[in-house]
Amino acid sequence: MSPGAETALAEEAAEYVVPTATTHVREATLTAAWLLGRVPSSALPLPVLRAGRAGRGPGPDVREATLLLPSGVTRTGDVEVHLRASDFVRHGHAGDPAYGNVILHLVWEDDRPEPQRGTDTPHAGGGAPTVAIAAAFAHDLARLEAAVARGPGGDDAHLEPCADATARLGIDEAGATVRREGQRRLAERAWRAGRLADRLDWDGAWDELLDHALIATAGRVRESDERRAESRAWIAQRLGVEPLAALADVARVGSAAFLIEAVRPPGMGAARAAEIGWNAALPLLIAYAAAYDDLDLARATAALAAAWPAPRPYGRTRTLARLAGPAPARSGALYAQGLLHLQDVWCTRGGCGACPLSARAEESAN
Repeated sequence: MSPGAETALAEEAAEYVVPTATTHVREATLTAAWLLGRVPSSALPLPVLRAGRAGRGPGPDVREATLLLPSGVTRTGDVEVHLRASDFVRHGHAGDPAYGNVILHLVWEDDRPEPQRGTDTPHAGGGAPTVAIAAAFAHDLARLEAAVARGPGGDDAHLEPCADATARLGIDEAGATVRREGQRRLAERAWRAGRLADRLDWDGAWDELLDHALIATAGRVRESDERRAESRAWIAQRLGVEPLAALADVARVGSAAFLIEAVRPPGMGAARAAEIGWNAALPLLIAYAAAYDDLDLARATAALAAAWPAPRPYGRTRTLARLAGPAPARSGALYAQGLLHLQDVWCTRGGCGACPLSARAEESAN
C-alpha cells in the first residue's frame, strides 16, 4: 500500500476512533464496546442475551439489556457505564430512582476500597453487579478503542458477515442499502406519528412529539423544566396558532436548514435542533401529507429526508458506520438512521449474517 493510501485510511479510521482526551469520551467508548459485543463473555458474570439500546437523554447509558440468570430466568434492565466504579456515587446515581432498574454496572476499573471492591453497586432499586473489564484488555484503553473501531481481538476475534459489504456490493450500493433501511425506519416513525394524530389531533400530536424530542435530545446533562418550557414557548411563538401548517409551509421551501431553524430556539445547538426536527417535525409532516394526499408536501419531505444532516457516529453505530465506504456514501441522516435500523432489526436480535449487508443474505436471495 502506498504511503498516500495509508494516510487516507488512517484519516478515515480516525473519524470513528473515539478520542482519548476526556473521561466522557472514554465512557462512550466503553458503552460502544458493550453495545457492539466487544466485552469478552469471560469478563461477565452472566450470559448476555441482548445488549440493549443506547440511552438517550438523562438516565442510564444502556436500556433494555437482557441477562440470563443461573436459574434460567431472564432479567431485563439497564446498564450504567463508568470508567471508575466510584463514579456511580460521585455522579449522584445512588439515590436517583432513574437508576433503580440498573442490572449491571460496567466499569473500566473498580477503584472502591476494600471490602467494597468487587461487590454490588447499591442503588435506589437495590443493587447491581459491578463488572470491571480493564484486565480483559490488559489494562490498556487503546486496546479497548481498537476493539470498538476494528472489531474484537484475542479469543473473540472474527469478522462480521457485513464487514466486506463495500468490497462486495460496491461503495454506492452499500451506501444505498443502508439508506433504504433509514427510509424504512423513518416510515415507521411517520406511521406512529399518524396514529398519534388520530388519537390527539394534529396539533396535539405535534405537542407530544415536540415534548418527547426536547427531553430525548437534552443529552447527559439534566435540563431544567423551566429551560425546556422556554424552548417550547419560543417554538410555539415562532410557528403560531397553526404549527403544523407553518411547518408544512417551511418544508415546501425544500431546505432542511430552514426547517431546522424553525425549531431552534436561541442558545440551542444546530445538532440538537436537527434531531428535534427529524424526530418530531419530519415524521408528522410525512404523515400529514399522506393523510391529505398532499403530493407536493410528500415530495418536499422526501427531499428534506434525503438532504438532512447526520450526527456523528456514536456508540451503537460507530463500527457499522465504516461498512459502507467513505463519505459521501455514509453521509446524511438517512444513512445514520439506516445503521440504527440494522442494529434494531438484525444485530440485537440474533440476525447477524442475515441482514441486507451480509453475504449470506445475498446467497439466500439467489
